[in-house]
Amino acid sequence: MRRIGALVAALAMVLLLAPPAGAIEPPVIDAGAVPPDETGPDQPMEQRRICAAPTVFPDSNFADQPWANDYLRLAEAQKFATGAGVTVAVIDTGVNGSPRVPAEPGGDFVDAGGTGMSDCDAHGTLTASVIAGRPAPTDAFVGVAPDARILSLRQTSDSFSPVGARTDPNNPNTTQTAGSLRSLARAIVHAANLGAQVINISEAACYKPTRRIDERVVGAAINFAVNVKGAVVVAAAGNTGGDCTQNPPPDPAVPADPRGWQQVQLIVSPAWYSPLVLTVGAIAPDGQPSGFSMHGPWVGAAAPGENLVALGYDGNPVNALQGEDGPIPISGTSFSAAYVSGLAALLRQRFPEYTPAQIINRITATARHPGGGVNNVVGAGVIDPVAALTWDVPAGPERIPYQVNEVPPPAYVPPPDRAPITWVVVVGGGVALALGVGALARRALRRR
Repeated sequence: MRRIGALVAALAMVLLLAPPAGAIEPPVIDAGAVPPDETGPDQPMEQRRICAAPTVFPDSNFADQPWANDYLRLAEAQKFATGAGVTVAVIDTGVNGSPRVPAEPGGDFVDAGGTGMSDCDAHGTLTASVIAGRPAPTDAFVGVAPDARILSLRQTSDSFSPVGARTDPNNPNTTQTAGSLRSLARAIVHAANLGAQVINISEAACYKPTRRIDERVVGAAINFAVNVKGAVVVAAAGNTGGDCTQNPPPDPAVPADPRGWQQVQLIVSPAWYSPLVLTVGAIAPDGQPSGFSMHGPWVGAAAPGENLVALGYDGNPVNALQGEDGPIPISGTSFSAAYVSGLAALLRQRFPEYTPAQIINRITATARHPGGGVNNVVGAGVIDPVAALTWDVPAGPERIPYQVNEVPPPAYVPPPDRAPITWVVVVGGGVALALGVGALARRALRRR
């Protein structure tokens, strides 16, 4: 059994330290750049693809617990907490609600007339079910925090595209990536204002540092959610493919940069706002890191992310998505993040007095640490829900150290001088009358 105590907590807190100076660092957060709390898309959108739906592999058996539930010992963890009284916002592709995934509308940033309760991508529904899917007597599936309340915010969809061409495709701040980040920032603010105690972001935008995308609103929104509203923000590390190419490991020849910030070749947002967010990588059923899971100095922990079971649109178990050549397994760091968001909901119920920093500290301090303590693949290690709920671990600092430019106080403008102004009338070379304006006014009123 692993040793418990201050040494373990101190080891995990290495994850929370600011990165050393190097080629790439998380941006300094401008607290004054918080976007307005408004739903709806940044520009008109239209559906250009047929909606996707999850499916089931032939001869699937859902009578046994999914491997991820066994691996994480969720049945034992749920003896201590079930997420009751905790609100989790799922910023994703929307949720098709069902009795087993009773999500509530949180807003739509894709369809101007939507509520967030429509999933056209077979993603948000699966994510929500992993976090808080309800049990049923017909199968063995249950989410991590089955009594948590789910808010669905549809912020992205591969089935929808902007109407018309963008004005300047060569401007990195008018690309689809930048537009998605802007709407993500508004969704984070909206979720925080709706009272979400945990915010799950199972998406990742990848871009090269040379693109210089202005995403100050994202950092400001995260800071607002965490440090103003007290929400725990969990983000996916991202999957390789498309714009997301793997980052190299740290250079052992540069011991002053153990997390490899100088080696970063691709930014992943919002993952790189660690440690304000807890960024999650994926592991396979054998416990090894998933080959598709993006690496980076921002990775904070890991959770199951391959060959998963979730709940489909009708609330029944599914284990596949429609691929180009047939069904493919449900896999991705999106669902790894969902497991960690579910754990955060359990902890918020069991330790209601804890701050977001202390919830993250408990998750990382009790994780199954990899060799060396922390790395860029699984962070502090694979989560251990039972340990997180039961170990005697120091709470840790109430706030996460992060460089935030606070909103300056308004400039002092002295009030107008409202002291009585004395009028002096000189009669015959001497002072005959000296009255203040107020006295003159009172005298005038008495004459009426």
